Amino acid sequence: MSSFLSAKEIEVLLKRLNPEEELNKNREEAEQQAQTRLAELKKMPLLEVEQVEFPELRKSTGDEKCREVGFFSVVTVSLALELGGVTLKVREILSLQKNSIIRLDKLAGENISLCVNGKPLASGEVVVINDNFAFRVARLGEKPADSEEMGQV
Repeated sequence: MSSFLSAKEIEVLLKRLNPEEELNKNREEAEQQAQTRLAELKKMPLLEVEQVEFPELRKSTGDEKCREVGFFSVVTVSLALELGGVTLKVREILSLQKNSIIRLDKLAGENISLCVNGKPLASGEVVVINDNFAFRVARLGEKPADSEEMGQV
């Protein structure tokens, strides 16, 4: 085995001793590339840019239909009937068994909310038609009908 270092190995060791020289060399190369690119850009012909004129915005009168209703016929939404709610502790949830009863914050016979994508749309009542549950709309709008009756408008 030879104990002599090659010229390349010596060069690598010297670079490790003086990393600033390598950084300066890289900086000089980057500056030279930037100057070359700037010179190339100066040689390129200038492009003409046209000014774009946008139509003036106007306030909608409300009489105009933005889109036909058919446009929205393919949009999927999630409907949910909100019978009521309750806050439970984890230990109460873990203790639930078959036939457990959870008391909700609404009384039997009170109006319930129909929610579209989590937002209230209508209020009404649950009805039974041929052994199937259904929803009868009593009022459309965000506020449930029973909140008005209780003076919570």
